[in-house]
Amino acid sequence: MSSFWSRLRRVGYGSIPIILFFIFWEIGAGLVPKGVISPPSEVIKSLWTAATSDVLFKQTAVSLGRVGMGFALSILVALPLGFLLGTFFQSAEKLLLPFFRMCEKLNPFAIIPIFMIFFGIGTAEKVAIVFWATLWPLLFNTMAGARAVDYSLIRAARSMGATRRELFLKVILPYALPNIFTGVEIAAQLSFFMIIASEVIGASTGLGWYYISATTKYQLPLMYGIILYITVLSILINLLFGRLKKHFLVWKEAVQIH
Repeated sequence: MSSFWSRLRRVGYGSIPIILFFIFWEIGAGLVPKGVISPPSEVIKSLWTAATSDVLFKQTAVSLGRVGMGFALSILVALPLGFLLGTFFQSAEKLLLPFFRMCEKLNPFAIIPIFMIFFGIGTAEKVAIVFWATLWPLLFNTMAGARAVDYSLIRAARSMGATRRELFLKVILPYALPNIFTGVEIAAQLSFFMIIASEVIGASTGLGWYYISATTKYQLPLMYGIILYITVLSILINLLFGRLKKHFLVWKEAVQIH
């Protein structure tokens, strides 16, 4: 019971800055010239209208679907490649690492027009952008996790007759999981920002398009509402992956406690 009240107290204290932000926003919107800042009361009303008309959730589903496809592709490529380069082909890793690092340093926002030239402005381009942006944190963190495996554990497992499959599933993968989840968290944040940016630059559907459409039509409350909605959605995605990390790595926390 005490833990419930302490949790409730933390939530209450954490809510104070958010409540103050909305109060100052409402007051500030009345002090500046009309048509510059919409008050949160109007913003929330416009968001409610967009939500009840299903437009907001349809565009959200489009954007998240593109993120899911690009993210899944990067996982399918980055995880096997990272494990192979980090364990059995470390000489190849040393050879390819400078090239991979150079690719990682390419600003994904700057190369969006290149993806548009190759793939157009449809779903394929958006998926390719998400794939490119999320590939590198997943790949590098997987390689780092695979490299960090204690080789004495591998030798011990081999001495007990472990097959390559058992070696991977029971020694290498559990050891590398913390690094992989770090890469997944970074990639998830990048993927969401990249899909919004790519849809703002060129698209006919998605949250980014919906935002730029509201801006073009000068629907000020809706424009601010979409910004607020995207912010909340990104926070929820971060919380989701944080919970998943805690759930799957509960054994690691137990080991650190003992």
